[in-house]
Amino acid sequence: MGDDKISSRDAEELEACFNAHARDLFGYACVVARGDRALAEDLVQAAFEAAGRARWSLRCLDEDRRRGWLRATLANIAVSGFRRDAACRARLPRIEARYRKTAADTPAEAFSSIVLQRCWQIVQSLPERQHAVALLRWQQDMKESEIAAALGIAEKTVSVHLRRARRELIA
Repeated sequence: MGDDKISSRDAEELEACFNAHARDLFGYACVVARGDRALAEDLVQAAFEAAGRARWSLRCLDEDRRRGWLRATLANIAVSGFRRDAACRARLPRIEARYRKTAADTPAEAFSSIVLQRCWQIVQSLPERQHAVALLRWQQDMKESEIAAALGIAEKTVSVHLRRARRELIA
């Protein structure tokens, strides 16, 4: 945060904010970054750096509004980065490429690789909320309760989205 010195009170408040919101914000960042864990971590760090600069404004907000501020800030940082930085855009993964085998030793491995690639293509094509839930569950290995908290939706809604995603994969 540059030369901007913060008091111990401000540092404690920022630490409490981080402890309260970092996990949720990381889940959201994973969705924004389309599963790129390193990019998601960078986005969370940038959002909390912005929170440090805006600490006096954040002090006046309740926890729900702080959470919303952090999410909006993270999204704005991501959009700005994607617009101006081709390298940042290039970091967005093609999910199926992560799981593609380079050389299949057997026909079964080749078939598995093709099926897995097709599954990730289907996940990529799901509606936005189903896509987010599927990524957080199947790629980030988050529990349904964690996904619900990260996306700000009911746990039952997470279950419904996962069930629909599974049906799409089965079809």
